[in-house]
Amino acid sequence: MTVGENIRRIRKERGLTQKQLGELVGASEAYIRAYENGRRNPKPSSLEKIANALAVNPEVLENSDFDMIKAMHRLFQIARQYNGHLFACKDEEGNDTVGIRFETLTLMNAWCQRYEKFLEDVEKCNEIKDAKKRGEALIKAETDYDRWMDTYPEQHGDAFFDLSIQQLHDQVMEDTEHRLINDKLD
Repeated sequence: MTVGENIRRIRKERGLTQKQLGELVGASEAYIRAYENGRRNPKPSSLEKIANALAVNPEVLENSDFDMIKAMHRLFQIARQYNGHLFACKDEEGNDTVGIRFETLTLMNAWCQRYEKFLEDVEKCNEIKDAKKRGEALIKAETDYDRWMDTYPEQHGDAFFDLSIQQLHDQVMEDTEHRLINDKLD
């Protein structure tokens, strides 16, 4: 999705008009409309204001349209930055797959727990016999999960983790990396 599509989607989820969102961020309705239609791209400071007004992480609003090659590169960058380990395995159907294992990424553990809950919710929805009610339940499960992902981790307190632990881990990893680089240079 584009930045504008993401802004529109979340604005509508929050029940806001373009005018109301504009008032919250100090921009005109026309600017919000131009962002949503893709005629203008918000500057980083404007994107931050919009994210705050919509109570989501700014990353959620950023352009998420990328091809498979870009997706692979991003995964490799994440693996490198967070000391991930690539491994080959088979999925449930026996197909070859590749995974990335993170041994100490606290934020990822919380995401996995929430994803498991989402899968359980979908399974329960699929047990509903009435097609209309099943469809409504599936939409609600997806909407709840999307809302959780849009605000994760800031809006979730310590329900799954303590953010300071992850920040401390990231700092230790960064310090260790700098020390190793400096040792090699000496």
